[in-house]
Amino acid sequence: MMDKKTFRNIVHLLLLAAVLALIVVYFSTIQAGLKKLWGPLMPLLLGIVFAYLVDIPAKWIEKRIFGKFKKPLAARVFAVFISLIFFLVLITGVLILLLPQLGLAVSQFSTNLPVLYQEAVSSLEQFMRTRPELEQGFSTIEGYMNTFVDNLKASSPKIADYALSVLGGAINGVVNGAIALVFSLYLLFGKRRVLSQLAYLMERFIPEKYSKKIVHVKVVANRTFGKFFTGQFVEAIILGSLCTLGMLLFRFPYALTVGSVVGMTAIIPLVGAYLGGAVGFVLLFSQGYQTALLFVLFLVILQQLEGNIIYPRVVGTSVGLPGVWVFTSVILGGGLFGIPGILFGVPFVATIYQLLKTVKDQEILVM
Repeated sequence: MMDKKTFRNIVHLLLLAAVLALIVVYFSTIQAGLKKLWGPLMPLLLGIVFAYLVDIPAKWIEKRIFGKFKKPLAARVFAVFISLIFFLVLITGVLILLLPQLGLAVSQFSTNLPVLYQEAVSSLEQFMRTRPELEQGFSTIEGYMNTFVDNLKASSPKIADYALSVLGGAINGVVNGAIALVFSLYLLFGKRRVLSQLAYLMERFIPEKYSKKIVHVKVVANRTFGKFFTGQFVEAIILGSLCTLGMLLFRFPYALTVGSVVGMTAIIPLVGAYLGGAVGFVLLFSQGYQTALLFVLFLVILQQLEGNIIYPRVVGTSVGLPGVWVFTSVILGGGLFGIPGILFGVPFVATIYQLLKTVKDQEILVM
């Protein structure tokens, strides 16, 4: 006869299977509902993320530097203030390096565009003369380009509407960023009050056996996310340094600027460096398309080496997640939720991995 514990486990598994089946069947509906909620919740979520990132060094500063302060509140304020200054200096420094160089590159690009275009056409024509079998393919591509230019000219009246929509999106982004910053400051300076209020609500309305499990999940998630973002920051420094050194070695221009941008965007796992590489391509294209293409080749090789050798060991080891699961979580997270899925996919999967590992270890001890 089946005992109560086995029966309860079977019921839990059936309920879990039913929930997963419903999620799969109604995934499009659930995704549409989440997209509707994303708009109003985005600035608050961004504020939570920014507060969490700032709190990682703030906790270390509060403990290591201001640990002997007699007033804990003053220690917390000073630690948060120093951490905020660090992030603001970091972002401002990258912008100071980037914006003047980007403006100069755009100016040079607009000046040299006719020359660059003629050089590219001449090189392509010379290549086609040595490969007559590709002439038909070149003619087809030329036809596509002419069609594209004609369509672009026909849609020129819509450019103003597109520019207005881009401007509206930029204003919306600035407003959301301001709301997120204010909300993050509330969370950072009122951290103890918020945590005590959440603890009271959980103690008041959630049974003790479930509240203990929730606390355990929170502890594991907090530890995993903290280690992940710390490891990701170290990884970004490594990649930015390698990019800068490699560009200096191969005598690429704008080495410090491009390396800083690549390192900053590398906080986004695996694909973030390519976002910084796009900025580098724009900067280097003003020096010639050959230089820009060689830089792309250099960055692809560097990113492949870093993504397959260094990244799984640095970040995967820091969160206790095997390299194959790091890669899988980035691919699935990016496919389902875009950039946020890429950024949070690894620590989310690592948290589940650690929780399942804990359950398995407990079962082995019981046996």
